Amino acid sequence: MQRPIKLRDRSASDHKGTFGRVLLVGGSRGMAGSISLSSVAALHTGSGLVAAAVPDPILETVAGFHAALMTIALPEKNGSFSSEAWTSLNELIARQDAIGVGPGMTTNNGSVAIVEGLLRQRETPVVFDADALNVISKQQWFDDDTLARKQDDASFVLTPHPGELSRLTGVPTSEGDGQLDAAKQLSDRLGITIVVKGGPTRVTGRGSLDEPVQTYVNTTGNPAMATAGCGDVLTGVITSLLGQGLSGWDAARLGVWIHGRAGDVAASAISSAGMTAEHLVETLAIVADEMSD
Repeated sequence: MQRPIKLRDRSASDHKGTFGRVLLVGGSRGMAGSISLSSVAALHTGSGLVAAAVPDPILETVAGFHAALMTIALPEKNGSFSSEAWTSLNELIARQDAIGVGPGMTTNNGSVAIVEGLLRQRETPVVFDADALNVISKQQWFDDDTLARKQDDASFVLTPHPGELSRLTGVPTSEGDGQLDAAKQLSDRLGITIVVKGGPTRVTGRGSLDEPVQTYVNTTGNPAMATAGCGDVLTGVITSLLGQGLSGWDAARLGVWIHGRAGDVAASAISSAGMTAEHLVETLAIVADEMSD
């Protein structure tokens, strides 16, 4: 269970701004829990300031998940983001150290505008998960190299489960090795990092664009994590690490290690059958001292 890298030590002169301002974007009526889990996970991974940008009707629900979590209401239509939401969100991007987008957001027109806007900006690192990935595959935005990252562009990290990866690449979920090969090709072509979730979770990417694509195989985690919401937790973890200054490659590798390690501790303390994503996100705070020692 060797950890791939570690976080820097904290000093007495550090303050909340030292450890990053991150924004999690997502949620919809009936899906407030997913973006809440991502946001609280970012807090428990060490971010100094965490905000959740959500459709207006679910703001109070998300705010109630944690007293330290800030919330931002975006324009909505029928409980999801409206087409005007991107205009409001765009004004916030420059103030963020990292953004995570996708959990619970649906794939309506408002979500399409948000995902496209975040894909086309090049200054702020972004984690794309869940419905953000579904939007990308539906719009076929990765079919050419238009959105390929350049050397000085901020990092992009994708966190697909096998079904989402199948929609992105066309490789069936039954072909695990084929999915990994397709992820490596996509990572190489677009200059992005891809977390291929599963047992074990693997990460494809590189430290800089002049290096060859590599594959990291994670050594933490267990089948108890195959429960709703655990992927949303991972989104928050990786977003937090990006906001603390790690590259996409480093944030993804350390993120899946931390996520799996918390899952191992939670499953041991609770049970494999009874563990939930809430147990996982709370355990992040318990294993936090293992991130930098």
